[in-house]
Amino acid sequence: MSGRQRRPAREDHNGSRRRRFMGHRRMQRMAAIALAVVMLLGLAACGKGDSSASAVKLTIGSKLDVDGQLNAEMYALLLKEKGYDVTTKLGLGQTPVLDQALKSGSIDIYPEFTGTAISTLKLQPTQDAKQAYEEVRTAYKDQFNLIMLDPAYQLNDSYAICTSQDMAAKHNLKSLDDLAAMGSTLSIAAQQDGVDAAVKPVQDAYGFQFGKVVQISEQLSFDAVKKGDVDLNVCYTTDPAIVVDNFVVLTDSKNVFPIYNPAPLIRSDVLAKTPDIATTLNALQPHLTTAVVLDLIKQVSVDHKSVEEVARAFLQQQGLLKQ
Repeated sequence: MSGRQRRPAREDHNGSRRRRFMGHRRMQRMAAIALAVVMLLGLAACGKGDSSASAVKLTIGSKLDVDGQLNAEMYALLLKEKGYDVTTKLGLGQTPVLDQALKSGSIDIYPEFTGTAISTLKLQPTQDAKQAYEEVRTAYKDQFNLIMLDPAYQLNDSYAICTSQDMAAKHNLKSLDDLAAMGSTLSIAAQQDGVDAAVKPVQDAYGFQFGKVVQISEQLSFDAVKKGDVDLNVCYTTDPAIVVDNFVVLTDSKNVFPIYNPAPLIRSDVLAKTPDIATTLNALQPHLTTAVVLDLIKQVSVDHKSVEEVARAFLQQQGLLKQ
């Protein structure tokens, strides 16, 4: 009797153990399922973020100058890495072409320079870089609903008046002051925006008129001077042709040329949909300096590397783009 009584008791004990074991296993399975659901939701959220960026199509343009093309290509590479669907239109034209393309929606972003914008928007020139940026930023927003993101304050790609060594020696030209007495007998080549931003201010400040102003691209203007087609040319201070062609940059005692810091210019409707664009592009600006960009431009113009190759290598070197 006692054995029979103990056996059911043992069976009850084992059954209880089995029930506890099965309950424990069931809890483990439920926990595993819950964890899997959480992981799937997390992956879905990540996927949603990537698809959100990839669903945004951006067209980035630039002017003809290599500096502008490099900036635009860097914008494109950084945004592509964030998952955006980016198309580039490099070397699209001069300032009026890019300005119209941005306002019409043909492009969404392009690098603009504060000094150029001061001239285009007919604002008062200033040698204060931050003041120039604030005035330009406000004018673009108020007048055209365009947003200028952070500028590269350490990169000043300004204008200058240049000439060949032969021409400088022939007329003893060292500064813009030297043009006052004979400028009316000389011809100068300038790109379209260079006429308003460089030629006219120099004439007004130094009190003379050039004998002839020829509008051609900045790249072609150096050859025009070397061939003797014109006497002088408007150049950018970061143009490697100054060094390669051994040109003379005439000093500017009156500080005619304002500061030219590049910054991304974007339509507000595009930025409103994807504010991360600002964070991505603003991170680039502290890495750009005049000396750095002069070297990058040289790699393209003199060493004949592609804009994309040079831009990518620089961003990777700076840790802004994956290797």
